[in-house]
Amino acid sequence: MSYIQLSEANCRNCLRCVRVCPTKAMTYQNHQPTILEDECILCGKCYAICPHSAKKVHSDVDQVRQWIAQGQPLALSIAPSFASVWPDYPRLKRQLEAIGFQVIEETAVGARLVSQAYMKLIEEHQMKNILSTCCPAVVTYVEKNFPELVDQLAPVVSPMIAHGYDLKERYPGVKTVFLTPCIAKQKEAADPRFAGAIDAVLTMPDLSVWLKDEPVNEDEEQPEVRWESLKASTVRMYPTPGGVIRTLSSSDEVYERVSAEGMDRVRDALKSIAQGHMEGYFFELSACEQSCLGGPLLCHVDHSEWRARSAIRRNMDPQDQVRQAQLPANLRAKWQADPIERTTHTEEEIKDMLFLMGKTTREKELDCGACGYESCRAKAIAVLEGKADPKLCLPYALEHAQSISNLIIENTPNGILVLDEHNCVREINPAALNMMNLQEIDPIGMPVESILPDQGLHELLQDFVGVQYYRCEYPQYHKILNHAMISIEDHRYVILILMDLTVEETKEKVIRQMQMKTAEVAQTVIDDQMRVVQEIASLLGETTAKSKVALTRLMKAMDEDD
Repeated sequence: MSYIQLSEANCRNCLRCVRVCPTKAMTYQNHQPTILEDECILCGKCYAICPHSAKKVHSDVDQVRQWIAQGQPLALSIAPSFASVWPDYPRLKRQLEAIGFQVIEETAVGARLVSQAYMKLIEEHQMKNILSTCCPAVVTYVEKNFPELVDQLAPVVSPMIAHGYDLKERYPGVKTVFLTPCIAKQKEAADPRFAGAIDAVLTMPDLSVWLKDEPVNEDEEQPEVRWESLKASTVRMYPTPGGVIRTLSSSDEVYERVSAEGMDRVRDALKSIAQGHMEGYFFELSACEQSCLGGPLLCHVDHSEWRARSAIRRNMDPQDQVRQAQLPANLRAKWQADPIERTTHTEEEIKDMLFLMGKTTREKELDCGACGYESCRAKAIAVLEGKADPKLCLPYALEHAQSISNLIIENTPNGILVLDEHNCVREINPAALNMMNLQEIDPIGMPVESILPDQGLHELLQDFVGVQYYRCEYPQYHKILNHAMISIEDHRYVILILMDLTVEETKEKVIRQMQMKTAEVAQTVIDDQMRVVQEIASLLGETTAKSKVALTRLMKAMDEDD
């Protein structure tokens, strides 16, 4: 099952998700981000950082609503981080009862069982190090990326699973639902190793919308009251950084206790352990930087980490810690190494890919991280594995674009000048220097009127918007120029493009002169032809008249003979 779905229609290819993914399971293929399910630990960083709503989290809310409609008895386990959204627990509980939940308890009940199991492991002192297993994203990360450390994972289920089993035992026949700020909990609930513990997972954003759609009618707003009593109440500290450690009795310091929040620090801690630097430590590890109070699903609801901390402190006794106790067998977990199969690439293959990416020298390997990888070398390996697009390199793209831009500006036949707000020259290309015979002069900083002395041009430069064109002849340069003026940055700069029309207009002038001469010659020929025609016509007319007289006389003579 895909617990995070991608929406290609909303994606803007900003690559934020690729950059923050701690395992690089978020890849960029075929011009779209893609999640490699086998490598994803569901830490939710990609979901939390996406500003375009291009990712959607799986939801069981419709299933839960259906169970309520069918009258199915439901028990809801509320993750301790609920206080960041609903600090008034009694009021929240009333609302949940109103919409159909029969049993409502804090997951802190299961957290107490887990802390008791941790205390037992600490007092037995059989493990080299003990890595907490409350965070399923961290557990998956160890199984996939540090398989050699699996035996140092505490063989204990998470508070969610422990509470789920506990609820099923105390309330036979109920469906158990877990309220979470975490995406990884959805996959943990579906894990066959914990079958039967949790039947559905309800996200805090889902519940927030649900409660808004079905508000509870209360006669009057009741003041915030203390939460119900809870044995070993320090377990309410679980969602805070170092909260698990604070629940444990400090009577026996067999293991030194430290915590790490956020995948960067978790990775560093695991590397140190794998390298043999650490022994005799209890590590509390959380994938989120503020532990569970920074859960990825909270980013889309109104929440406050500080409000939650205050509410938790008011409703727990710091001296009420957890001690060892006899635990149910179903709290034990067996973790399994599931290493990711990675292809080994030769140094030559990596260097060849770096070369194709434009990293032709070591100096060009900037390791800027804009592509989402910590180094150009790591990016090259990702490309070889089909996880990344070699063209997505910001420095290379900028350098390439700048190179092409410079090539065009340096070689275009058009003159280009950049003027500042005072119409002084800031940049000028070789073509413009040649047009105005300025090869021996540095015009940078000179007023433009000193090299383009035309009053009409200067007046137009003072006040124009967008793009304007202006044609002018410069006798001193023997040039006829068409000027394209482009205003940028609110007229702070003006780009002046000079197009030489001299040759073109000279050709047109010569062609017009030839056309006029040709017309004059044609007119002369026509006039001569008309004169000849007139002379011929005159001769023909005289001859015709004589013939007519002779014919008239002949006819008269013939009449007289008759």
